[in-house]
Amino acid sequence: MSITVQGLQCYGCNIIQGQKYVDVGCSNPEVMTCTHSHKGFKHRFCIKTESTALGIVLTSGCATSRHCQQHELPGVRIHCCDADLCNSAPSWYPGTLQYICALLSLLLQRMWL
Repeated sequence: MSITVQGLQCYGCNIIQGQKYVDVGCSNPEVMTCTHSHKGFKHRFCIKTESTALGIVLTSGCATSRHCQQHELPGVRIHCCDADLCNSAPSWYPGTLQYICALLSLLLQRMWL
């Protein structure tokens, strides 16, 4: 028996879907089926935003062409793709973000001393 899903499937994290906040921290992204449209625009892409400085995923989920045509913000890489589950992220060990933040904090302290 197979289950047929209608709509693009993407990994989602650090986003609000309906009334639910999906996977805070992107440590275990959830598979989500994209709704057909958002404010009149069709969801045709999966999106992933990453911090270029830290190399970590900031958000991922469903996107319209308008989301994908956004100019990248300084320090943020935007990646869009149009196949099921194409916005996967590399695995991070729990605590990696805290470790990186602690290192950055130490570095900033040394700069000010």
